[in-house]
Amino acid sequence: MKLQITRLRVEQLRRFRAPFELDGFEPGLNIVAAANEAGKSTLVRAIRAAFFERHRSTQVEDLRPWGEGTGAAPQVELDFLLDGQPHRLMKSFLAKKRCVLDAGARSLEGTEAEDHLAQLFGFSFAAKGASRPENWGIPGLLWVEQGRGQELDVSHARDHLHDALRDPAGDAAAPLAASGGDALLDSLRAQRDELLTSTGKPRAAYAEVIEQAAALQAQRAALDAQITTYREQVDQLALMRQQHQADETARPWDALREELLAAQTRNEALQAGQAQLLGDRARLRQLQETRDLLAKALEGLAQQQATAQARERAAEEAERQLRESDEAVAQARTQADAAQRRVDGAREAWRAASQEAQRRGLQQQLQQAQAEVARHAENLARAEEAQERLAALRATAASTPAIQPAELDRLLKLERAERDADLRRQAVATRLQFVLPEGQALRLQARGESHELRAEGERLVDAPATLHLPGGGQLIITPGGNDLAGLARKHADAREALQAALRSLGVDEVAQAQARQRAAADLEAQTRLAQQALAIVAPRGIDTLRGEHAQAQARHAGAQAALERLPATPAGELPSMEEAEAAQEAAVTAEQALRKTLGEAQRRQSAAQGASEAARRELAAAQATLADPGRQQRQAQANQQLLAASAEADALAARIDLTETELQAARPDIVLQDIERLRRSIEQLMRGHQQRREQLLVLESGLQQSGAQGLEEQREALAGQLAQAQRRQADLQRRAEALSLLCRKLEQKRQATLTRLQAPLQARMQHYLPLLMPGATVEMDAGLAPVMLTRARLGGAVESGQLQELSFGAREQLRLISRFAYADLLQEAGRPTLLILDDALVHSDAPRLAQMKRVLFDAAQRHQVLLFTCHPEDWRDMGVALRPLA
Repeated sequence: MKLQITRLRVEQLRRFRAPFELDGFEPGLNIVAAANEAGKSTLVRAIRAAFFERHRSTQVEDLRPWGEGTGAAPQVELDFLLDGQPHRLMKSFLAKKRCVLDAGARSLEGTEAEDHLAQLFGFSFAAKGASRPENWGIPGLLWVEQGRGQELDVSHARDHLHDALRDPAGDAAAPLAASGGDALLDSLRAQRDELLTSTGKPRAAYAEVIEQAAALQAQRAALDAQITTYREQVDQLALMRQQHQADETARPWDALREELLAAQTRNEALQAGQAQLLGDRARLRQLQETRDLLAKALEGLAQQQATAQARERAAEEAERQLRESDEAVAQARTQADAAQRRVDGAREAWRAASQEAQRRGLQQQLQQAQAEVARHAENLARAEEAQERLAALRATAASTPAIQPAELDRLLKLERAERDADLRRQAVATRLQFVLPEGQALRLQARGESHELRAEGERLVDAPATLHLPGGGQLIITPGGNDLAGLARKHADAREALQAALRSLGVDEVAQAQARQRAAADLEAQTRLAQQALAIVAPRGIDTLRGEHAQAQARHAGAQAALERLPATPAGELPSMEEAEAAQEAAVTAEQALRKTLGEAQRRQSAAQGASEAARRELAAAQATLADPGRQQRQAQANQQLLAASAEADALAARIDLTETELQAARPDIVLQDIERLRRSIEQLMRGHQQRREQLLVLESGLQQSGAQGLEEQREALAGQLAQAQRRQADLQRRAEALSLLCRKLEQKRQATLTRLQAPLQARMQHYLPLLMPGATVEMDAGLAPVMLTRARLGGAVESGQLQELSFGAREQLRLISRFAYADLLQEAGRPTLLILDDALVHSDAPRLAQMKRVLFDAAQRHQVLLFTCHPEDWRDMGVALRPLA
């Protein structure tokens, strides 16, 4: 079924208060381009209202123009062709509620017309209130609102899509893929979910009966354990009585006590041997220390002989080095004296060159001093002139007191107050205008004053006055207004305040005060200029300048006197100052180096003398030590003591080795362990014997109590309850398994049906998708909505992901393609299709937008598309004229 809108007219709808009409829509692509706020979205809202809203709805206040009262009646007219047959829909809201549909020769009105359109286009109306997305059906799927292109809700049009996708021959399982199949599956799943969780675990009554059976089994197991324990305790009681009687007869702890006594005796003997071993080791350490001291004493005696020989050789070497250092000092002294004579000659030449350079410097200083004296004299003259001018200006300023700005401001305010008071007085006072013939006069008497009036003029009368007429007559003038007298007094007070202020400043009028202030400001500016001029020539003051001039004169006189004191220039050619300084520096450097060499030789000579004397003293001391008569006696005595200590140490070491061997074989640690082991064993045996006696008493008491509980009877009653719970569990288990199996089979059948139903939709998707993403595929969910995108990346790798994870622009592009695929299938099934895109694809980059234009142009070959945009520059290459909103 082919649908084409040909004309749209709106009136009193939002911004379109006056009638507005668009006609001549093409069957394919139509682009309406206008700026923001021009009314594009209003036209889209008008089309939606014409179809989706009941004409009697009270929930369409958004259609009313802004600021309009209750008399507004928003109206929409739509002309469209349906399979070539002309239709006209006229619908008005709010103040004039009406709906008329002309379908060829047939005319429908009101609710009948609206229901006919809903059945024809595949949508419904809200039972109450405004229309909602769940009522929009196929148009809601194909009409994209502004900013909603990335969203896609197929659920409200799924049944229509299923009808379009079904095989005309019929499919018994097809209802499972529609909303009715969802209801059946939801019912079965609800029954299954009453017994099982989403992971297949029991719940509710099923879980309760399982828990009940488990609890009964646990109770039965506990009773079985109690019965078994009772029987085991009877056997245990007999065994424990036998063991207790055997211990009473054998008394095994007595034999262990005898073993413990023998082990303690062995331990005491071993401790005595360890004490002796410790004493021997201490004595051995003493002998070893004595032997070490004797060996060191003998070593010291032998070292004395070697030291005497070494000191004799050292004394001979020190004498030789002393002779060599004496010769080196004599040679260095000769060279240093010669260098000193060369330094004296270089210094004399430098003094002559320095004197000549000083003469030239003094001559230059004298010239500079002469120039400086002249410059300071000139500056001093200019400074004295500037100071005289500054003093004259200051005297002038002192003779004419300046008017302060605050005083002038106060004077101006008083003048304005007097003028304002006068104006207010004049506005209320009586205005007397007169024109008199030549030679005639009138006399006006007011406020005790008399004024003669002649020719023509004007007078303001603000107080009672008398006008004397020629011939003796008079006119008494009484000005009107209650506040005239007050205004007159205020004017007089203001005038008096102004005159008092003028007198205090010594001026007659305000202009004179302003002139005096300007003169003072000009004088102040001249004074600042004079101060700046004085600061330029004498920045630190004229006294400082005079002092500098005197100092310059003193420097000139000093340079002249110093030049006269210099001796006459010596005869002969003198070296330059640089040459004299270089020669002097070279001579001084050479003399210093030789003096340094002499100093080093003298230090070595002094060191050699000290070393020679020290060597002779050390040699004498070593020879005296060797000549001591008691030295040989001490050496013999030390040798004898060393032999005795070594013999005793060897004997003691042998005894220690023997004792250590015997102790190691006896294992004192094991003997101590035996003592501890036997002691613990005795305690354990006696403690165990006592505990067994106590356990016998407790066990006998417990068995008496258990025998009186009737455990066997309790077990029989519990077994009956357990059997009943297990039967209930088996029944619920069979029901849960049956429901799970049925749901699984229906889901499999439903999925197979969906796969067959999705094949045509997948084919249409793959018709458009390669134009945007070559090689990509889209997977549909059970609701026929695209959910998964698979595509190849650079390098050949394949990636898959949810559409919801893509960018805003990519989601909008793919979901617009999905709408084009839905439109193709609906059209093939004989359903009317219309695509409305309000500001779509504004989030697409340039390459993607170019690809989507190819997709859109292809879809427009089969469907009418109304594209509303505020970016006309993006759509000039679509092969159609852009329609502006004029």
